Order: sequence, then structure tokens, then C-alpha cells
Amino acid sequence: MIKCIHLNNKGHATLPAPAKTEPLYQQIYDDIREKILSGEFRYRQQIPVLSELCGIYGVSDAPVRRALDELARDGLVVKKRGKGQGTFVARHVAQHTVRTLLIADMDRHYSALETYHEVLEIMLGIMQGVADTHCKLEQITLKGFQNILPADGGTGYLVISMSCQEYLQGLEMAGRQNAPCVLVNPPCGGYPSVRVDMEQGAFLGVNYLIQLGHKRIAFVGRSDTEWSAPRYKGYLRACKSAGIEPDPRWMKQTGGVQQEEDWRALDELMQLDTPPTALFAASDYRAIHLLNRCRQKGISVPRELSICGYDDIAESVAIQPRLTTVLHPRYLLGVQSVEMLVAMLDGHAEAHEERLTAPKLMVRDTCAAPAR
Repeated sequence: MIKCIHLNNKGHATLPAPAKTEPLYQQIYDDIREKILSGEFRYRQQIPVLSELCGIYGVSDAPVRRALDELARDGLVVKKRGKGQGTFVARHVAQHTVRTLLIADMDRHYSALETYHEVLEIMLGIMQGVADTHCKLEQITLKGFQNILPADGGTGYLVISMSCQEYLQGLEMAGRQNAPCVLVNPPCGGYPSVRVDMEQGAFLGVNYLIQLGHKRIAFVGRSDTEWSAPRYKGYLRACKSAGIEPDPRWMKQTGGVQQEEDWRALDELMQLDTPPTALFAASDYRAIHLLNRCRQKGISVPRELSICGYDDIAESVAIQPRLTTVLHPRYLLGVQSVEMLVAMLDGHAEAHEERLTAPKLMVRDTCAAPAR
């Protein structure tokens, strides 16, 4: 294995002659591999580009290309194309410990199904992120926190919860151990976190209905909770940008847990002299409740009424018609939270900044141009 690089009389690096003749690409492979395993090239760091490596080793590009191909095959580097292209270190040498701290006490605003859905997708993403970064995963509950060993320099926390107050409680608990901490999917901003721009997500959904030609668009959800308020703001912003003045009668406040509450909201909307031609539901659970009621009442979706949800839960593609909705990428947030925490543990100062992830409109079968 190559232990060092020598400079020639022109100041360029050259490979020393090995005791046994090895192909040039193998010597380059060994040298870069050693730099990765020693930590000289750190995880996710971009290594020098092809022309630079050719200059460093004093060789043509053919052996360098082969060495990089072999390193990629062995999972030591990854080659990225397009924007941000280059060759990046893919192997994380130091094994960090990721502790997930779950603080999700039930209250009347959330059903057991909603809480399970919120946590499950995030945890699946965290597990993928841990596998990608070769970390150790420990899952801790609020009660279990009192019995664990203090975090060392290679341990950090991911907090998962259902309210800002509980998220901040987790942040404070991690702070007691001087451990880095990332809040995963909080509704509040301003902290080291990975979260989604929910207002923009609602804007995307309502604006899509407007582009289809709808002008009477109802909102079914809450306007005063941490999770629904940003979605309500997105609804209002989309209407305002299109010059639409929402009728207060189009706003229906429901908790999203009781199906009958959403049914009653739909009944009241459709009994108006000029009922809405479309509605935006602040969650997919509400949207599914509304679809079920439409089926009971003989209201054709989307011919008579268009419905757009928010979340993109698994059930949104299992029902008929398939629900048009806004993707709130919880799985991706789980992956990103591990990446962010590992970067903190590796000492990257910029990793402490909040990361805002964009939602995505999922166009399916429940929205169409208004029939009237």
C-alpha cells in the first residue's frame, strides 16, 4: 500500500515505486482508500476532480478513472452527475450513535392512527439514514431517558413529537447532556431541525384547484393549531394571489379525528345557495372522510366536487378515486435528520442551521375543472 506521495523536481506529486510492481490504478486506489479510512477525506467530502488527481499523481486520466470506478464499486465513493456533480466520500469511518427520543403524548387533537402514521414514516426514514451512514441506532422513550448513560462525543439525539412544546422539551433534555440535537418534522421553526414548508404545500394544492378553474374553494380543517394553521395560511395566500375573496361560510373547522364531524361540514357546504365546486382538506384523513360522505350522498368526485388533501398517506392511493394531495415527505425527513446529525457530530458548523424541505403536489383522480 502506498504510504506517501513524493514531489518531483517540478513540484508535482508522483507515486513512489512500489516494492512489487502494481498497476498504476491500484496504487491510486490504495492511496485514496487510505485517505478515506484515515479520515483525511471525510464522509460526504468531495475529493479532487479528475484533472487535479491526474496532476497529483502525475499520470494520465485512464488509471485515475479506473481507480475511481473501483472505489465506487466498493462503496467508498459515490459519483454524482448534474448539479453538484463530482466524486464524494461515501464511507463514514467513525461510527456515531443516533438516539431517537420519542415524545408523543396523546391528546384529544390527534388520533392513535394519526400519531402512528406520523412516527412510522419518520422512523423508517431514520433507519434508512442510519444504514446509509453506518451509525448505531438507539430508540428511547421519555421515561427511558432517565435510565440511559450520558451521551459521549459521538452520540446525538433526534427528537420526534407532535407539538412544539414537546419538541422543545426534547431539545432541552439533549442539552443537559451537551449532545447535538435535531428536531424531526416540527411544526415550529427557528431550531436545528428538518421540517416541511406546510404553508407552501397548502398553496400548491389550492393553487392547482384555481388553475383548473375553481373560484369557490372551501377549506376543511383547523385555523388555530400548530399543524393546521400554516395550511390555512397557504389556502388564504393562494386565494389572495388569484383575487378570490373566500366566503366565511366556506371555512369549516374540524378536528379531523371524528368522521361524523367532517361529514357534517360537507353537508353544510353543499346546502349553501352557491356551494363550493372544490375543497381543500388540511389532512388526508379529512379528505377521505369527505370522499366517503360524497359516496353516501351520491356526489360525483371530481365531476361535481373536486377534493384535494394534504399529507399523501398510503391510503390516498388505496381509495377510489385516488386522492389528489400534497406530499409531506416524512420518510425523506427521517433520512435527512440523520445526515444533519452526523454532520453535527463531524463538526460541520453549518449543519446546525434549519433545513426546510419542499412539499410536492401529487396529482391523481379527485380534481377536475368545475362543471358549473
